[in-house]
Amino acid sequence: MGILDFDKGAQPLYYQIKQILKDKIENGEYKAGEIIPSESELQTIFNVSRITVRQAINELVNEGYLSRKRGKGTIVIPHRIEENLSHIRSFTDEMIARGLKPSTSFAEVTITKAPKKIALALNISEGDDVYRIRRIRCANDEPIVIFDTYIIRSLDLPLDNDKYYGSLYEVIDKTNGVKITKAIESIEAIVATQDIADMLEVEEGSPILKTIRTSFDSARNPIEYTVCFYRGDKYRYFVFLDSLD
Repeated sequence: MGILDFDKGAQPLYYQIKQILKDKIENGEYKAGEIIPSESELQTIFNVSRITVRQAINELVNEGYLSRKRGKGTIVIPHRIEENLSHIRSFTDEMIARGLKPSTSFAEVTITKAPKKIALALNISEGDDVYRIRRIRCANDEPIVIFDTYIIRSLDLPLDNDKYYGSLYEVIDKTNGVKITKAIESIEAIVATQDIADMLEVEEGSPILKTIRTSFDSARNPIEYTVCFYRGDKYRYFVFLDSLD
């Protein structure tokens, strides 16, 4: 399982146990959905107190590696999908880059009137026609995110739901020769309403990452306004920060 360093000045025992278990999860020895040894078993394996083992487990639960299930034990959670905020990439390309199979379980395109907030973002007048495209995107057939997208009506997009089961950016490029090159995105944490929970197959009140993205073409014309609802247990963002020096 692993040898602990009990010497004076060594890292805390709970931290050493945490790292050993974390390594086993990351290298696939403990697979997603698998139950790890119980606290009492780990206490015997490492010859430490129950409190020490529990602290190690608690940290891994807080970091999203493990989940306690009443009556079952402590279970390995599938790794979250990470998206890099330093560049623009479609959901399809993001999943493929991570070795996951992207798919769409629902897609619907309609024409609607732009409310004030969306009109301002797209630099059009309130009440102007816009395309609204709602999609539920999946990774390895598991629902991950709901996309509610509004696109300027001046683009010529098909009103065929079947066209939107793949990459939306690819549809925009193929039909209009327009590429998305820049975007502004905000992120906030919310809890799932019943409607969102039903679509993402989670419990009402589950953690959700809500993002709002306004995307632009190479001439900096606003093209797309999208509100996204990501499953908080399956998705996380990261960004590289450079020094100001």
